[in-house]
Amino acid sequence: KSVEALSRLRSKGLSLVYVGCESGDDVVLSAVKKGETAATSLDALQKLKEVGIKRSIMILLGLGGKEHSANHAMKSADLCSQAKPEYLSVLTTSFPRGKSRVEQGYKENIESTTSFEELSARESLEELKIFLETLDIPRDEKTIFRSDHASNYFVLKGRLGRDKERLTAELQRVLDAPPSNDGNNLRPEWARGL
Repeated sequence: KSVEALSRLRSKGLSLVYVGCESGDDVVLSAVKKGETAATSLDALQKLKEVGIKRSIMILLGLGGKEHSANHAMKSADLCSQAKPEYLSVLTTSFPRGKSRVEQGYKENIESTTSFEELSARESLEELKIFLETLDIPRDEKTIFRSDHASNYFVLKGRLGRDKERLTAELQRVLDAPPSNDGNNLRPEWARGL
C-alpha cells in the first residue's frame, strides 16, 4: 500500500499490523514462494512506521532447513535490525500437513546441494542463537521480543536491546546443558501442537 493509503487506515484507527516476514533471506523466501523479498518487506515496514502504525514482525525458525539455517537467521536478523519494529516474535516452523510443499519449493526455486531437512529442537535453538546474536537493535528502540508461541521449544521474553545479553545467556544455558536435560528444559513435542 502507499503511504497515503496507510495514512487513511491509521486515521480510521489502525494502530498495529502483524507482518509475517518469515525470513529476511531471499533464497528462503523464493523457495517457499512467499511472493516477497527482504527489500519489499522492509519497504512496507518503513511505510508503516512513517505513518505511525506499530509493527509486529514474525520470523519462522527453521524455514531455511539445515542447509540455509545460518543465512536465514543472519539475514532475518538484518531485516529486523533495519526495521526496528515495536514487536518481534519468532515461531518455529512445523509441518502438520507434511513438508512436501516446502521440499518441492526448494527443488524448483533454488540450487540446493541437499533436499530440505527439518531442524531438530537443538538446531532450532542454535538458529535462534545466531538470530539473537546478529540482531542489532539499539537499547532506546524498546522492541518487545517474544519466543513464547506454542510452536517454540523454549520461551524467551524481553526487550531488545536492553535484554539481549540476558536472552542470549538463557538460551546458551539450555544449549550448554546435556541433551539428556532437554526433557526438563524444552517444551515437549506433544505440547507444541497447534
